[in-house]
Amino acid sequence: MNWSLLQNGIGIDLEGGTFRAVHVRRQWNRLRVVDRLEIPQYPQAGPQQCGNLYREFLRKHGLKVPRTVVALPRSAVLLRALSFPPAVEKELAQAVEYRLESLHPFEEGSVYWDFCLWKSPEKRRWSGLAASRKESSAERLDVLVAISEKKSVEEIASWFQEAGIPVSQFGVTATLLIAMCGPSLAAESAPSAALGTSGASSCFLLNVGTERCELLGWAPGKEPVWREIPIAGGAAGPPGDFAAAIEQELALARSALRVEPGDSPPLMVYGSNAAWVQASRSAPSDRQECLSYSEDFRFRVVPAEELFPASTSGAEGFDLPGNLVGFAAAWAAANATTLLPLNLLPPERRTYQSPLVHVPAYALASLAVLLAIGLGLRGTVQDWLYSRYLEREIQALRPPVQAFQVAQEKNQKALERLGLLVEARHSATLPLEILNELTRLLPPEVWLQMLVYEGDSLTLSGSAGSASGLLQTLAASPYFDSPQFKSAISRSPEGKEIFLIGVRLRARR
Repeated sequence: MNWSLLQNGIGIDLEGGTFRAVHVRRQWNRLRVVDRLEIPQYPQAGPQQCGNLYREFLRKHGLKVPRTVVALPRSAVLLRALSFPPAVEKELAQAVEYRLESLHPFEEGSVYWDFCLWKSPEKRRWSGLAASRKESSAERLDVLVAISEKKSVEEIASWFQEAGIPVSQFGVTATLLIAMCGPSLAAESAPSAALGTSGASSCFLLNVGTERCELLGWAPGKEPVWREIPIAGGAAGPPGDFAAAIEQELALARSALRVEPGDSPPLMVYGSNAAWVQASRSAPSDRQECLSYSEDFRFRVVPAEELFPASTSGAEGFDLPGNLVGFAAAWAAANATTLLPLNLLPPERRTYQSPLVHVPAYALASLAVLLAIGLGLRGTVQDWLYSRYLEREIQALRPPVQAFQVAQEKNQKALERLGLLVEARHSATLPLEILNELTRLLPPEVWLQMLVYEGDSLTLSGSAGSASGLLQTLAASPYFDSPQFKSAISRSPEGKEIFLIGVRLRARR
């Protein structure tokens, strides 16, 4: 069983000139019929019209290319059984191909074929269908082989291609029904199995139509019985004759499958006229509605609704007995692994688009988006990490920096105190030295009225008999540099020249 979350499957049945498509949806291990499509007389409608109706059916349920299985009818397929020793298991395909020509009447190379193991001791799902030890040995490989003429398959495949209907598998109606109904019918055989009879694993299906019916019987390890029972006069014919024909064919099928006389294997009745068949020993009043059988009728009739009670809850008014073949094909389509996976459609014609087909693209797109986001955030993240690193380094350097700042503040205070001391020393001695130098340099007739001392500059203001020679006198002193008049010389009422001279003090060593 495939345990994917959600799987859609389409089953198509072309029997009786009616195109029947059944859409089922499997979620976990629950199967639900979603909808169905019926096109009566589809050959007259033509592939184009059928294709348009089918595509509208898919669009209605949001499907594009779901897994689709077409059930090939009995008239198009030969079903054969082979048995091999376990030594050829690795070369089983070559062994089947070696015996293929003896299994069909067609010309060599003119058939499509496929095979599958009929039973395998390792398959637990087949445990209820396993044959008894005296009928089959676990040391044999029992194989089912489906054979169909290439001409028939190509005609059907070309019709679907012209209609634009993608198909994943051409299944065999018999094996589709066995794979779906086999385990459930095997469970119905439990009462007989408890009695220790050997035929408890035999099961039968009866498809009742309007003009004919088909009988399918099987038991693991034996070739299935797949026969057609004509209905004389159709549904309006004598029911007694039809009941006798059914009993005769069932007796032959029991003999072919070696069912013990005392066993009552399950018989599931389906088809458009399934309600017409009834295993009742009391003759009903209306013989046209149901049939009665003789005392030797040893089968337990099991209605299809009892085997699949919950499967039809999705589609209102879905007739399971009348659409059992399409439902079995849809069941196989919705299950990735089936018990009898026969496929007669050539590989180059198979079409199926899994819902997960875009997952790699989505994953790559998501990865590209994540990479783009990562590149976009790379600078920001790197800046944040670098800022964190710098913050840690700053925190580590903060104590020595603080100690350095404290020492620097102490040094600054010491320098300021030294500057004050030097300034005090200079301010106390320098003016006296300047006054002594001026007294020595200036002639007696020169009178100083104002002396301004500012840093390294000195301004002299006063009067003299002749002020023009004062610049040369001051320039010759080691204390003064660059003497110059700061204003024009003027005369006082007494005839003295009034001057204003500015000089720079030379640096002392």
